[in-house]
Amino acid sequence: WLTLKPGWYDIEAEPAASSLAGFLVADPRNTVGLISDIDDTILVSEVLSKSALLKNSLTVPAEQRDVVQGMAALYTRVLKANVAPEASAVFYLSYTPRQLTDNLRRFLQANGFPRGVLQLREVASENGDSMQEHETYKLRRIEAILGAFPQTRFQLFGDDAERDPEIYAEVQSKHPNQVAGIWIRRINPDAQRPIFPGQHDVRELTEAAK
Repeated sequence: WLTLKPGWYDIEAEPAASSLAGFLVADPRNTVGLISDIDDTILVSEVLSKSALLKNSLTVPAEQRDVVQGMAALYTRVLKANVAPEASAVFYLSYTPRQLTDNLRRFLQANGFPRGVLQLREVASENGDSMQEHETYKLRRIEAILGAFPQTRFQLFGDDAERDPEIYAEVQSKHPNQVAGIWIRRINPDAQRPIFPGQHDVRELTEAAK
């Protein structure tokens, strides 16, 4: 596969995937990458309300889920800085179980998000659901992405409902040369929620595009 040209390649499987599946060969000339959280960053999930989160995740069809307005266009605009935007290193990272892969893939496609690699949690009987495990999982995945693309500088997008600000702050402290920017969607009602240096409100970008 190392001889393949940059771009996306569809995967054929038996049984067939119920939505478009594929793998990415990133273009080495690209210098801008994107790592995005999913729940309440681009997809309205109401993480702060567990009952609403479960209802949204399990009962609403992917194509009918509420999208965070302006984010798909914003991501597309960010990637235009690359020589080959369609072969950019784009990762959608979530602690969501892998069983929802198809659902999320259909959501991204229906709402015009740039095609990217879904990084979801593998669920096993010994897995817990603590905030510490959530944070460790995301840190490990992000560091693997940065290691795989050492010449790429990534824009990180998340929200403050859970631990994205803390996770991204740690990533930036360890890999300052690979973090081009950190953008947080502010939805947490806690007025004492810390705001970390160098992290910006994503509305600065979405409103500037209007």
